[in-house]
Amino acid sequence: MAEGDALLIEYKRRDFLRILGSGALLTLPLPGADRPLRVRLGKDGIFEAFTGKIEMGQGARTLLTQAAAEELGVGVERVRLIMGDTDIVPDDGGTWASLTTPETVPAVRQDAASFAGHPLTDPAQWKVLGTSVPPLHGRDAVTGALRYCSDVRVEGMLHGQIVRPDAYRAKLESFDDSAARALPGVQVVREGDLLGVVALDPGTAGRAAGLIQARWRAEPLPSIDSLIETFRAKGVAPVEQKDTRYPPLIRGGNVEAGLASAHRKLSASYRAPPIGHVPLEPRAAVAEWRDGTLTVDCGKSAPFLVRAELAKSLGIPEAKVRVRISMPGGAFGSKQRSECELEAAILARAVKAPVRLAWTREEEFWVAYARPAGVVDIESGVDSEGRLVAWRFRNYNAGAPGLRPPYDLLHMSNEFWRSESPFRQGSYRALAATLNNFARESHIDEWAHALHRDPLDFRLAHIGDARLKEALQRAAERFGWGKRKPGQGAGFGLACNIEKGARLALFVETEGKGTRLRLRRMVAVGDFGAALNPDNLRNQMQGAIIQGIGGALWEQLQFDSRNQLTRRLSQYRVPRFGDIPDMVVELIDRRDVPAVGAGESPITLPAPAIANALFSATGERKRLLPLAI
Repeated sequence: MAEGDALLIEYKRRDFLRILGSGALLTLPLPGADRPLRVRLGKDGIFEAFTGKIEMGQGARTLLTQAAAEELGVGVERVRLIMGDTDIVPDDGGTWASLTTPETVPAVRQDAASFAGHPLTDPAQWKVLGTSVPPLHGRDAVTGALRYCSDVRVEGMLHGQIVRPDAYRAKLESFDDSAARALPGVQVVREGDLLGVVALDPGTAGRAAGLIQARWRAEPLPSIDSLIETFRAKGVAPVEQKDTRYPPLIRGGNVEAGLASAHRKLSASYRAPPIGHVPLEPRAAVAEWRDGTLTVDCGKSAPFLVRAELAKSLGIPEAKVRVRISMPGGAFGSKQRSECELEAAILARAVKAPVRLAWTREEEFWVAYARPAGVVDIESGVDSEGRLVAWRFRNYNAGAPGLRPPYDLLHMSNEFWRSESPFRQGSYRALAATLNNFARESHIDEWAHALHRDPLDFRLAHIGDARLKEALQRAAERFGWGKRKPGQGAGFGLACNIEKGARLALFVETEGKGTRLRLRRMVAVGDFGAALNPDNLRNQMQGAIIQGIGGALWEQLQFDSRNQLTRRLSQYRVPRFGDIPDMVVELIDRRDVPAVGAGESPITLPAPAIANALFSATGERKRLLPLAI
């Protein structure tokens, strides 16, 4: 197990699970407060609410402000939300896994209601929640007044640059920095394999880094194809863990007996490559040491995890580290760990001055971790009536999220086989649920066609969840499913899912294939329980689907035996305005059902829906992402 993974497990055990797993409200003493509170009345008459969550474009600032305002009985303009400063806010866990809506919103509501001296407001009586409040930072965002992490400056700040190796995995053997030190104001810092320079301005830092002659000992990289076989050969079989959010093994019945008795069986494998997050703004951090205490300004989605990692890596108590979050310009799972922040802190400690370190776009592509590559093997069987009775699903390396199928299956075993990869890999929007649903929904579609069944009817026959059925039926009606036949290059496909409590359905019409594959239209329906901010909820669903189009059609990182080759946006295809089809997004608002988040789950729909549409048009079943290659 890697050291970083061990630290994350320790963090989750000690803090994250204590806070979120128990459902308890954690409150910390706030400056000027007589007792620990999440909500207080400021000296200017504005209510102040505090949260460890951060805003990164998903609407958390507006939603949590609404939650406080609702229970305080005031408008959102009367609430000031303080986010992501580890010295003064409660640790709400990272802004990840779509947990803000189901866990932090209730915590804020409860403390605001207690502060106001009344029980929680019944959802039927909501006046602020349940309404489409526009983004509270919207004006600042469009006028340029909004401060992002790359905008942070402090007095006396110097500028850093890291000397990167000439290979993806390498150890520093030696270096000659004489030419770099000849530049005015340049200092060279070496700590382990970290080699960097600090200068008075970014240009000089960049020139100095380029002048250093470093020798590295490189490690070779395997091909992606050989790596997939390694995943299978060296994967570690899962054991049941029922007390975790993402169980690596979900079983029912006896899958061996089910397969043995099946009237007809089907086996197939589905693959996804590593892909990049491509946030609009690369990482940036400003680190400053004063009297043995470190303050880091950055744009990360897990400020307390970053604090814990910095403290452990630097050998100081967590109480000696303060992390302050400014708006990150996109993250999608990429900005959780302390990579850039630790580099800045090491440089700042060495030169005894504040240091700003900003990654380039190239660094953002190949120094950062990517979504893991993975393969899913499915073996399944039906009885003589064409009903699925056996289902063995094995995910290698990609992850356990999204393993649980939304279908009623008599005998099943859904498994995540942990493996190791030489590629830097980590969180990505919806984690492994995207590959898992691509494999599952593609396989379900294969069975429908093999049995000459309508793909919608076949799914409905295996779904017991009434809310998912309604989402599918609404989307089918809006799309006009069954009213037109595929032909003349047009294809129709669908996919559904239950992910993080959301019930989701997507129908797609495509034309062409390969590099000429185009999307004509999409109809999506989402049931997230109570719609706390309908417009933002709809935007989140639409945005996740659009991002999912990129992973479905084009996105993949390229490697050779030594390095990652993908370094620039010109080498990496993401969705463009012209790629977006006519899109309808419909919500089912269930005010009587607790709300769940929408930031992640919809991204699981596009890949299988598009693949299924492509098959209906061409008869070609594509099981390897991306599809348009």
